[in-house]
Amino acid sequence: MRKRKLGKTGLEVSELGFGCWAIGGASYGPTEDRESLKALAYGFDQNINFFDTADTYGNGHSEQLIGETFKESSKRLQVVIATKVGWDFYRGWGKRNFNPDYIRFACGESLKRLRTDYIDLYQLHNPRMEEIEEGSMFKMLSELKREGKIRHWGVSIHGVGEGVEVIQKGTETIQAIYNMIDQRIKPELIPLCGEHDIGLIAREPLYCGLLTDKYHHKTKFRKDDHRNRWTREKLETDFKKIERIKMILFGTRYVTGQVPRKNGIEPVPALPADRPAVPGTVINLKQAAIEFVLYEQAVSVVIPGMKTVSHVQDHLKAVETPSLTSDEVNRIHRLFQEDELFQTVFYRN
Repeated sequence: MRKRKLGKTGLEVSELGFGCWAIGGASYGPTEDRESLKALAYGFDQNINFFDTADTYGNGHSEQLIGETFKESSKRLQVVIATKVGWDFYRGWGKRNFNPDYIRFACGESLKRLRTDYIDLYQLHNPRMEEIEEGSMFKMLSELKREGKIRHWGVSIHGVGEGVEVIQKGTETIQAIYNMIDQRIKPELIPLCGEHDIGLIAREPLYCGLLTDKYHHKTKFRKDDHRNRWTREKLETDFKKIERIKMILFGTRYVTGQVPRKNGIEPVPALPADRPAVPGTVINLKQAAIEFVLYEQAVSVVIPGMKTVSHVQDHLKAVETPSLTSDEVNRIHRLFQEDELFQTVFYRN
């Protein structure tokens, strides 16, 4: 597993990280704790050392699973645990809360669930611009760092403007959406992260699972899956975008593969026979999506969501046998820049 520097933190992190939203439950459908713990342990055994979660994932459950996995000091010292704060679920349904006193309280609760006395990276969880500009939360983060409760702090953001502003506030890392469908951070924010030595954590490389070839535009998500809020218009538009991406990656040729559909099975686009590839590997959309993100050298770590050992194994292929070419990456960049369809139907997650 190759490692990259997490910006000015100086931490060395595996380029493939473990996204821990799904294992919290109630966001991407049902989970089994036994399988989640196996997946976390397997990822660690495969030299994944960056584990990203948030206190609100499963109302603390994701943090509890991480705490159980790395409760032994020998393991804890080998991993970088990143969590987030800003959604107050302690008093009923989660509400935004970036009050400094709340941040101190929530940090203490996260430390208990993680079964550790320090958090490697503590991140504000998608604050709005007005909250960033007010700024009092940053003073609290600095206090927690001086006290040794956190080693470093960063901000998870949605908009490019928010990212630019938190750089001015002294953030050490930025977590942002970046994938083949949503490349809004590339023109301005990615270069700024490189210029200011900001660790860039790329989330949603699989676009909440749509870049896995498991779904189609008529998919109906469960009530305990956050994607059930998406409109039919969004799904139809997203899958039109995905078809354009597939034409770049796979042309018109197909190999045997299957995608679940409501009625029957449809083939999965795969490698044309003349495409260069690592012998013995099968290139698919999921692997290409992760490779695309890691092709950006300013990205410190990519954090696809994982719920099972098989998810970990699938994602590892992208770093063990990369096959995406620079021409394909550039054509996907141009697609985002030039195709008007790609400038529509964005969302805040």
